[in-house]
Amino acid sequence: MSGFLLNRVFRLAATGRRPLLVLVLSTALALISRRSEGQSMIPVAAERVTLREVFDSVRSNNPLLGAANARARAARGGLTTARTWSNPVVSLESQQMSEPGLGTGASQRETMTTAMLPLEPFYQRGPRIQRAQALIRASESNVLAQRQQVAIEAADTYYHVALAQVNVAATRSLAQWFDTVVTYNAVRVREGVTAEADLIRSELERDHVLNELAMAESELAQAEADIQTFIRGGRDAAGVQVDVDSVPLVASRIITTTVRPEVEAARQRVVASEAAAAGEKRLFLRELGAMVGTKTMGGSSSLVTGFTVPFPLLDQNRGSIDAARADRDAAKFDLEFEQRRADADRLGAEKAARILSQRVAAFGSGPRGYLARAEESRRIALGAYREGGATLLQVIDAARAWREARDSYFETLFAQHRAVIRLMAAHGVDILDAWPGNRPGASQ
Repeated sequence: MSGFLLNRVFRLAATGRRPLLVLVLSTALALISRRSEGQSMIPVAAERVTLREVFDSVRSNNPLLGAANARARAARGGLTTARTWSNPVVSLESQQMSEPGLGTGASQRETMTTAMLPLEPFYQRGPRIQRAQALIRASESNVLAQRQQVAIEAADTYYHVALAQVNVAATRSLAQWFDTVVTYNAVRVREGVTAEADLIRSELERDHVLNELAMAESELAQAEADIQTFIRGGRDAAGVQVDVDSVPLVASRIITTTVRPEVEAARQRVVASEAAAAGEKRLFLRELGAMVGTKTMGGSSSLVTGFTVPFPLLDQNRGSIDAARADRDAAKFDLEFEQRRADADRLGAEKAARILSQRVAAFGSGPRGYLARAEESRRIALGAYREGGATLLQVIDAARAWREARDSYFETLFAQHRAVIRLMAAHGVDILDAWPGNRPGASQ
């Protein structure tokens, strides 16, 4: 439609004078440029997905979170085992005895029934329960740590898709814009207004942008496929359109300092290792038991009681005690490392979020905003080129500066969003629950 309109205008103007031709060319190019820009902003019929929706999908059906929750349930099963008493052992013995001097049919039956109760739970049950409870708390902290890790990966993939879609939209708009310049120069060459060098150079630049568009679209296709890992099934990968607020996040409104789940899990593992070491010390005496029963012989019955105590002459459980102490020391070192890493992550995340927030705020908005100035520069360069006050290279440079400005703007904006997400994780916030919904502001 745009090519038909342009050719028609050029045919009408060809019979006129040279100044009239230049005027008509300039007017036609301006109209087609506006039409191209308007067409590039038409939204694609695709399902729009926000980061809040991605987090909701991750929270409800992500397999990694399901596996972490299953491991937490397994730890609760360990607590049930630790609280259980050992089973008593019941023994039944029967003997048929004959005495010398009596007939062959004369004999006596001796029967003894006993029950033995292991006594280890009386001094082992406390450390076992303490260890199991610590492991439960550690597994719950691991669930939160897994939630944060999956949330960060989902956010990185989401903003990768967003940046790829911005790049595709800007590159497509630039290709359409260069196509109008090629058409404009082709008509000027046919009319003898300009040399063919400008036409060839504009065609090369348009083809180069089309190559970049193909690369950008392939990257977008891969990114849209990657995001399917974090959203519910049944959606077409090519039909997902991310929806990101074009305003920076305010970290102070969504961050409350808590204990990092990795640190809490390491701390609980220290508690569990200490309980295990205490239990190994108490296993110096093993297989303690109390026995009670009855013995029947020759029509008389008697009560039988006993107590079993092993003498630790050969096995004093020294190896297990040393191993438990070494595990406890290793757990303490792990805790110290997790604390150092948490402090470093918090410091780095705070600095990164502050730097990027200041940079995004410096972009500004309105007529003097960063993107507005880039668009104004391209418009002025094109107008000067139509009037003969600028070269084609200056127009190409302004057009590329416009696209680079858009890429830089959204890359910085999305990096600021991701920095705030990492700052939330550094402060121990559950990102999947604390992430806000849609906020006022333009969506890109």
